[in-house]
Amino acid sequence: MRANFFVPINCHYICDDLAEMKNGKREPKLYQWLGQLPKDSVYFDIGTSYGQEVCLASSFEEQNVKVFGFDCNLYHSHFCCLNKKLNDDRFEFIFGAVSDKSGQLIEITTNSDTHIRHLHKKNIPYTYNVMTISLDDFSEKNNIVPTHIKIDVDGAENLVIKGAKSLLANQTVKEIFIEIDNKNIGLTEVLLSYGFNVIWEDKKTFNTDTLFVRS
Repeated sequence: MRANFFVPINCHYICDDLAEMKNGKREPKLYQWLGQLPKDSVYFDIGTSYGQEVCLASSFEEQNVKVFGFDCNLYHSHFCCLNKKLNDDRFEFIFGAVSDKSGQLIEITTNSDTHIRHLHKKNIPYTYNVMTISLDDFSEKNNIVPTHIKIDVDGAENLVIKGAKSLLANQTVKEIFIEIDNKNIGLTEVLLSYGFNVIWEDKKTFNTDTLFVRS
């Protein structure tokens, strides 16, 4: 995998993230999974952030992987769009909050995430409104079904799954890589009920990374 990235020096999160990625310390199981996407796959990345996974997953020209990223963070989406352009627009980016229903206006509370720790600068919190979209609606309206899905939405994964019932029942969806917050641990049984098996789990303090593969 190969990609170009814009590095905002005033955002410690992205700088540290890319440094860990370079050294192979950032979620190695996730990148091993991305590196094995089959030819002609369709990859949905829910929780794209600044575009790290979508940039890399779309870099396999010979694999012809179609890549779609979704995110609702204003700050990181800005960088994702920059990285999209730096990588020849290889993937599609959708700004919106993936949820159980489409067309609802919800309030997002976040912060600037621009402080430099050594200077002890504080984040600036702010709020804004954004429209929701369900994966079922997006898939139907655009006539596209993913083969592989990654979900990393910091506790909102339950809503994402509720809005993807038709997709999860579709045999085209082969694998799901998901970070499950401890409060949503029951989602494992939900995905098993759709015919997926747990291949492996990586349990952490507040959540568990899990790879589900359709049996």
